Amino acid sequence: MQKIKLAAVALMAMAAMAVSASAQQPAQPSAPAAVPDGKIAVVNTNAFPPQISELKQKYDQVENQLRDRYQKLGATEQQLKQLESDIQTKCPSMAPDKCRELQLNYADTKKRWDRDVEDFKSDYERALEVATGPVKQKLIKFMETYAIQRGIVMIINLPGAAQTQSIAYWNPATDITDDFIAEYNKANPVAAAATPPPQPAAQKPAPVKPNNR
Repeated sequence: MQKIKLAAVALMAMAAMAVSASAQQPAQPSAPAAVPDGKIAVVNTNAFPPQISELKQKYDQVENQLRDRYQKLGATEQQLKQLESDIQTKCPSMAPDKCRELQLNYADTKKRWDRDVEDFKSDYERALEVATGPVKQKLIKFMETYAIQRGIVMIINLPGAAQTQSIAYWNPATDITDDFIAEYNKANPVAAAATPPPQPAAQKPAPVKPNNR
C-alpha cells in the first residue's frame, strides 16, 4: 500500500512538471500508434452450422421440435398444387358455381397457408436464436484465441464481405475455415446422438395397398 501511495505522489509530481513545461514550450504532435504486424485471414461462416458439431446439434434439435409443423405445411402445399391443377383442368367443364366454390376453397387454403408459413418462419428463427446463442458466443471467444495464437490481426467473414461487395480478391491460402472448424470441434467435443434400436419386423406397419377399382 505504501508503494502505491508513493507511486501516486510521484505521478502527480511528474504531471505538475509536465504542465509547467508545456506552458513554456509549444505543443508537439503526438506520435502515431504503431500498427500491429500480423496476418490477415478469411473464414466462411456458412460452413459452421453443418460442420461445427455443437452448432449442428442445436440446429437438429430445433428442426426436430418443429418437424411436425413443417410436414403439415408441406402437406398443405401439395393440397394447394392439387387445387390449382383442378381449377385449370376441371373448371372449363364445370358449372360456374362449382368452379367458383373450388376457387374460393383454393383462396382460403392459400391464405391460411401463407399465414402459417410466416408464423413458422418467425418461430423457427426465434427458437434457433435461443438455442444457438450461447454456442455463437463461444465461437467468438474461440476465434479470438485462435487468431492470437497464430498471429492473425484480422479475420474477414467471407459471406458478409460477398454480401456487401467489400472484398475484391482473396488468396485461398488465407482461408482458415477447415482448420478453425477442426480445432473448435477438437476443443468442444459433442457426444454422438444415440441411434434408436431397429424396430422389429413384427411391429412395423403393413404397407398401404392401393384400391383396385
